[in-house]
Amino acid sequence: MTSMEQRPVYPHRLLGRMGIADMTGKPDISKQDDRVLKDDHFDDFERLANGSQDAIYHYDVDSAQFLFVNRKFRSIFRIPPDTQIAAVLAQMLDRIHPEDRKRALNALTESLKTGAEEGEVEYRVLYPDDAIRFLHDRWNVLRNASGTPTAIQGFIRDITQKYQSEIQFIESKQNAPIGNYIVQEGRFRYVNPQFVSITGYSEDELIDRDPMTLVHEDYRDHVRRSAIAMLNGDSLTPYEFCVSDKMGTTHWVMETVTPILYQNHRAVLGYFMDVTPLHQMKDNLSTLGLMVGTLSHSLRGCLTGLNASLFLIEKGFYRDMPAQIEEGLDVTKLMADRIRKLVMDILYYSKERDLELEEIEVWQFANEVATLIGTRIRAANIEFITDIAYDSGKIAIDKEVIHAALVNILENAMEACIEDDREIQHRIRFSTRVDATHVYFSISDNGPGLEKEQVSKIFQLFHSTKGKRGTGIGLFVTRKAILKHGGNITVDSGPDKGAAFHITLPRQPKRA
Repeated sequence: MTSMEQRPVYPHRLLGRMGIADMTGKPDISKQDDRVLKDDHFDDFERLANGSQDAIYHYDVDSAQFLFVNRKFRSIFRIPPDTQIAAVLAQMLDRIHPEDRKRALNALTESLKTGAEEGEVEYRVLYPDDAIRFLHDRWNVLRNASGTPTAIQGFIRDITQKYQSEIQFIESKQNAPIGNYIVQEGRFRYVNPQFVSITGYSEDELIDRDPMTLVHEDYRDHVRRSAIAMLNGDSLTPYEFCVSDKMGTTHWVMETVTPILYQNHRAVLGYFMDVTPLHQMKDNLSTLGLMVGTLSHSLRGCLTGLNASLFLIEKGFYRDMPAQIEEGLDVTKLMADRIRKLVMDILYYSKERDLELEEIEVWQFANEVATLIGTRIRAANIEFITDIAYDSGKIAIDKEVIHAALVNILENAMEACIEDDREIQHRIRFSTRVDATHVYFSISDNGPGLEKEQVSKIFQLFHSTKGKRGTGIGLFVTRKAILKHGGNITVDSGPDKGAAFHITLPRQPKRA
């Protein structure tokens, strides 16, 4: 228990120092009335107290009477100046709003019983003309040496204007076109109708609920970090995340938060708007661009195949090798079919292309990719090494999509080796490895490699290591295709260390 000397000294403490509320014994109140308090020392204190904007009082516990109240106290509770101090308590209690009276008395009683040094409560006073004031009552409990409470000394502040401002604040938010809410102690304390509309929950279902239960689990850490940064003033940028409404539908929302005082306690005011339509529009535009990018790179692979077929046909004619001519014609027909399909996709695709899964032999598929690109790689004086296991089993993939993805990586490796001005024998290795559930493709080269910063951005849309000659779409589309199959792609590289792409595909992906 803190001693009186250790407590902050307020003007009303002078009462105790004058012996009116002796902490070591009971005050003699047999002759105490307004006149008893009038002495030279008290005149100074009374002038000071009566000039305060807060109501000041000293309440004796044993006698259950006020020993002193200032002018502001009498004004707030509308107690006439000539009222004897012994009658003040009854008139005060009579003014406290009936709905708040029990709560105020309980708060006072609790502070006396628990050994607390101080207490506080907010309540309303009601006047005969139906006028209402909101008050914040805060007090210190004085105790004797054994810890028994002897007196209560406190301040009462009129917070009517603050409450009216809060009411106006909430009413303005009720009509706001965006969702807003107040969170205090980790629970919703207020939500406006727009917030209710977005989440699908009723106001009763939201109040006292943990806000994080609405946030999609993948975004909860992001929301915590972003909100803390904004509340601390470290960030001014609104952040986006996903929430799930009552029906389980996902919404994209953009949010800002700011610290406020709500009912005289710290709280967080949040604003957020549903930006799902904007994300849908962006996704549609992105899908269109990605589709065109995918088709364009597929067409590029087909053109590579046509170059290879023409090389075979030309070589067959000059060397009188009918088998090579026949092989070149077969490849030409295959590429023509693929180009026809790509053109049809361009004409008729209006949404993202669904995977067309089919079971194929891993060896046959990998060998087809190697045959298509191998001739061109060797023609560039680059050694092309393949390590394709014959008995690799089957895999269910969209053949056209994965074929285009692998060819794109191989072409990038070829171009990197061609542009490398080091005097070395360049080589590209294409290999496969399998286990019971997955197929692994590896494509590596001994070209110039990539800087660490380039490696971290290599799969980003529109990022290219080829300068103006690259579109920055190819590897982004390649990664998207592999991820859509439920697979994964990584790259290892460093300056003068070449690059190695590792692709993992499940044998039986889920259909999109």
